[in-house]
Amino acid sequence: MSQNAFDKAKDLLEEIKNFAISNKEELETFRKKFVGSKNIIKPLFGEIRNIENEQKKEFGQFVNLLKQEAEKKFNNLKEKLESGASKEKAKNIDLTRPGDPVRLGARHPISIVNNKIISIFERLGFTVAEDREIEDDWHNFTAMNTPEDHPARDMQDTFYLKDSVERLLRTHTSSVQSRVMTSTQPPIRIIAPGRVYRNETISARSHAQFHQVEGLYIDEG
Repeated sequence: MSQNAFDKAKDLLEEIKNFAISNKEELETFRKKFVGSKNIIKPLFGEIRNIENEQKKEFGQFVNLLKQEAEKKFNNLKEKLESGASKEKAKNIDLTRPGDPVRLGARHPISIVNNKIISIFERLGFTVAEDREIEDDWHNFTAMNTPEDHPARDMQDTFYLKDSVERLLRTHTSSVQSRVMTSTQPPIRIIAPGRVYRNETISARSHAQFHQVEGLYIDEG
């Protein structure tokens, strides 16, 4: 009786090792037979009680090995089948086929308004001037005739950088005008659009960062 159980287990191990598949149906056949809920290995565990005492341990270890080999074989067969399907799918890919069209997003309302303003002034002969958003005190305040004791210079109204009280986030694009006026000879006809910053309470009506457009026209004479 014990020899028949051993022989059956060995035959199953050999069958598992030699089992080959070429499609999902054959993989499912292997699964049901060797690793499914009603697989043919399960009854061998019941045979352990019929094995002679000196062989129980050896037979039990062999049946456990048989179960592990079946699970390992199933995973290998499944992986091989999926890999083959992926390769076959890759062969059918048409590399000359145009890709799917990319859906572009819409322009932001601020960009739309900003571009319209620029377009209007450009038709009037103005050019766009842009400059830094981190500005110094002189170009942002002093050059604009802002008094030393003006509230706008206070920290509760202006964002100053930690490394220097002379460096700040510009509070208006007037700083661009001051730089253009010190570097360009008249006639000057510019607009200065851009982001500016104020230490404001953020609400539905205001924000610490907003957009501004300023114009400057200086003729000769």
